[in-house]
Amino acid sequence: MKAIEIIMHEDRNVRLTGYLQEVGGEFGPVEKRPAIIVLPGGGYGMCSDREADPVALQFAQFGYQTFVLRYTVRTTEKELIWPRPIEDYDEAYELIRSHADEWHVDMDRIATCGFSAGGHLAACTVTVAENRPQAAILVYPAIK
Repeated sequence: MKAIEIIMHEDRNVRLTGYLQEVGGEFGPVEKRPAIIVLPGGGYGMCSDREADPVALQFAQFGYQTFVLRYTVRTTEKELIWPRPIEDYDEAYELIRSHADEWHVDMDRIATCGFSAGGHLAACTVTVAENRPQAAILVYPAIK
């Protein structure tokens, strides 16, 4: 497994961390893997580390190429940041798409998994995002 980290927007601390697994060789006919983008919770005020890499590594055990998106969060209580988080997601999706061959990602099998505020964001990825995943896992999403 190879870990990568891409700083998408240094000024907002937006970054994409990837855990990429090999294909072919010992993995037989596997040439591309499904992927999941993990969206940690934190009330749009932070991205919780406990809902980030540990979750991504669990999905990696099941054969996924996994990515953690640490999206734009507020720096003050009343700061309005929307729609930046969904724009961060769309940018991350495009980044994954542009490296799909190199990273062995099957773009027809990509999902999101989000917790709390990240669950809200995951719900938005399948309803209003420009690049919609094929599935979303909403874990205690902050939606009504």
